[in-house]
Amino acid sequence: MKEKLLIKCDTTIYADEITNLLIENNIVSRQHDEGQDQRSGAYGPITGIAIYVFEKDYEKAVKIINPIVDKRNKSHIWCPKCGSYNVSAIAVSNKYGTAITLLCIFLILIPGLYLVWANDLGLRSTIADYIALSMFVSFLVIAFFGKISKTNYICKDCNKRFHHK
Repeated sequence: MKEKLLIKCDTTIYADEITNLLIENNIVSRQHDEGQDQRSGAYGPITGIAIYVFEKDYEKAVKIINPIVDKRNKSHIWCPKCGSYNVSAIAVSNKYGTAITLLCIFLILIPGLYLVWANDLGLRSTIADYIALSMFVSFLVIAFFGKISKTNYICKDCNKRFHHK
C-alpha cells in the first residue's frame, strides 16, 4: 500500500501526540525523523518528524488531527514564510521615536502657525511661503512614507521578520 505524508512535526512530543491519537482511532502510522538523516538538507531547510499514513486512511487521519493542529496554530507563533515554530521575540527599539515625533510636530506646527498669523504679524513673503510648504511636505514624507518597523518576531530558520499580535 502507498503511504502519504500526513504532517511534519517540529518536536517529538508533538509527533507522539499525533501518533497516539492515530493509534487510538485504529490508523496505522509511521514516523520518520528527518533530523537523524546523515545527508544534511536532504529534506529541505526545515527538518522535522514526518508522520506517514496509508492513502486509504489519509482523509480520516486529517479529520482526526485537525483539532490538535488548529489548537497548536492558535497557541503558538509560527513563521508566515516557512511555517516554522522556531521564532523568537524581537525587542522593538524606539531609539529615535521621540525625536521623530518632535520633528513631525515641529514640521506641522510651524507652517500651521505661519499660515494663521503671517498676515497679522506682517511676515508674509514668497520665500516664507515656500519654506512653510517645504516643511509641510517634509512632514508628510516622514509621517506617511517613513518606514517604522513594526516587526516583533524573527524566524530563526529563514530569518523572516514579521508582526504578530
